[in-house]
Amino acid sequence: MSSKSEPRPLPTRLHDLSRGRVRLMALGVFALVSAILFAHQDAGFTRDESFYFAYAEGYQEWFVGIEEAESDEARHQAFSREPTMRIWSGNFEHPPLMKDLFGWSWRLSARKDRRVSGVRDGDEGLRFAVSVQPATGFSAGAEVMLLRPQRQGETQTEPSRVLATGRVTERHGHRAEVVVAGLEPEAARALVETCNATPPRDASPRDLPITPCMAREVRTLDFLSESEAMRLPGILSGGLAAMLIFLLGELLFGWLAALTASLLFIFVPEHFFHGFMACFDMPIVAAQLFCAYAFWRALDDRRWALVTAIAWGLALLTKHNAFFVPFSLIVFWLWTGREHLHLRWVGFGRGGVSVGLPPLPLAFLLMPIVGLTMLFSLWPRLWYDPLQSLRDWFSFHLHHEHYMQYWFGEPLQVPPFPVSYPFEKTLLTYPEIFLVLFVVGCVFLMPPAGWKAWFKGLWSRPRREVSETERVTVFLLVSGLVPILVIALPNTPIFGGIKHWMTGAPFLALIAAYGLLRLARAARVPRLLVPALCALAVAHPAKASIENAWLGTNYYNSLLAGGLQGAADKRLMRIFWGHEARYACDWLNANAPRDARVYWQDATWGTYEMYQREGWLRHDIRYHPGPQGADLALNEPLQALWHIDLDTREALGVAGPSWTLSRHGVPYLYVYERAPEPTRSPPSPTRRGRPGAR
Repeated sequence: MSSKSEPRPLPTRLHDLSRGRVRLMALGVFALVSAILFAHQDAGFTRDESFYFAYAEGYQEWFVGIEEAESDEARHQAFSREPTMRIWSGNFEHPPLMKDLFGWSWRLSARKDRRVSGVRDGDEGLRFAVSVQPATGFSAGAEVMLLRPQRQGETQTEPSRVLATGRVTERHGHRAEVVVAGLEPEAARALVETCNATPPRDASPRDLPITPCMAREVRTLDFLSESEAMRLPGILSGGLAAMLIFLLGELLFGWLAALTASLLFIFVPEHFFHGFMACFDMPIVAAQLFCAYAFWRALDDRRWALVTAIAWGLALLTKHNAFFVPFSLIVFWLWTGREHLHLRWVGFGRGGVSVGLPPLPLAFLLMPIVGLTMLFSLWPRLWYDPLQSLRDWFSFHLHHEHYMQYWFGEPLQVPPFPVSYPFEKTLLTYPEIFLVLFVVGCVFLMPPAGWKAWFKGLWSRPRREVSETERVTVFLLVSGLVPILVIALPNTPIFGGIKHWMTGAPFLALIAAYGLLRLARAARVPRLLVPALCALAVAHPAKASIENAWLGTNYYNSLLAGGLQGAADKRLMRIFWGHEARYACDWLNANAPRDARVYWQDATWGTYEMYQREGWLRHDIRYHPGPQGADLALNEPLQALWHIDLDTREALGVAGPSWTLSRHGVPYLYVYERAPEPTRSPPSPTRRGRPGAR
């Protein structure tokens, strides 16, 4: 195995660039994609995000306990079994890396507005209390701004909301005491009146404030809202994934195909949607890409073997998909080293059976040692009872709940599921240009003598040497198709759409981009026009991704699915994560009565709470667990949820919605209002007072 630092050139490379410019362009791809994803922060929160918000914040309590330990004994207690297992057993079904990053980003860069109480004028100055969690901040001595109520139509960061600035004098558990000193008596009384005032009982819903008076700690890095800070690591993962596609593609096909592949991948509408969420799906794409890129480099440079092992460890700490990475790499290793494979009888005197394998890559030796060590060392849940914790982790995913999915009107909740599902889903939800170019790329990567002659050569003696083009083709196809094949197994849960096999999409995008460049060369497109052709190929997917970002999972292509209307006619799932409730907030703010009880159906308590933290939903609006007893209800009009819709209409006594969220005539959300109680005429005094009346 060579120890050269530079990879050997490949016959598939079409455009070369100096290494310095490649690095500069890779950073540009990272910055561009991250910026585009960050621009969509007003999208609604999915069910999964709401759980990760809570656990990311909860995990930070463990770090706070360690940071605030004032003695070796206290520090030892913070690391002990009880607090470690209590905190890290939450959401144990997923490794901790991304939740740690969500939490650290939130702690360091989020402005946190918290409700104040007990606003009063005391001897030391204006005093009030703030309800906080251990990791929220507001430690003793911290500077705190008192904010007036946020009005409807006003942003959370409106400068005129700042009423005064004080300091935390005491912090006890979940309560911080703040004193604002130096106020004139009249000014202090005015602030007390402002923060203790309540709107008139006859106030219109449009006149009710979004928040009461709030407190915000003054910090140097509080430049993001809470959800923006939680989502930032996921967004950077999207930029990192695009950058790694570029770096791998540049090695295989040259810089222009690599750049095109990066954009073709990120501008698949569902990929784009997952790119700005606080979830694990884009981060595991980035982690597995890092592993694949490092492994490819390690084939020429042994120093990259350790990087491969570290990358796999990061993938293991991100999501359980990482366990399938070695399978893809082993298939590639055996296939491309098949001239070394043999299994033959050599006689009892010589051991019986002779087995021949290709030379073992150093990465294969280091991956289990480094990767598993990282998993067990950096996941506190595995420090105590590691084997039982591993069993619980695997058991959760092996026996995962099968959420209802409708596929062409057929309910899919109980396995076996159709093997064709992930392939059909891909064909219906990927942009047409991606699918067409992938087929073109496969044609251009086909062996020169054709597949028939190639298959015959597999069994010839001596076996034909594997070409460099074949190595590239097998590497990309195996890495791209294994995630889809795993989901195609009849007993694999199929909820969540294409995010579950998104880890294979970068490799398919590279084939598609190569197909476009080879097609341009075959058609003798002038060299100066080739970049314009690549931009044209990416334009429609980019437009579709940006236009669909607010709903995300609703995109279906026009070629095979007939677009959004065609998908609705075919009774395909359009939405299933509850994030569309975000777009009912403005209507609720303007129409829901004071202290309205709202049933949120598919949106969780954590989603509702974060909408209020972000200043998107009035604080007096209350979360209600079901339609019975609710004043308003939000329902997704999907066949899988028809029984909930019927129950809601019956519970609220209404025939139809008061407000509908729709796109291109296809409904996504209904808002129901409880029917007013019928007015009754008072009984007749004569009838009521008649002797002997019953």
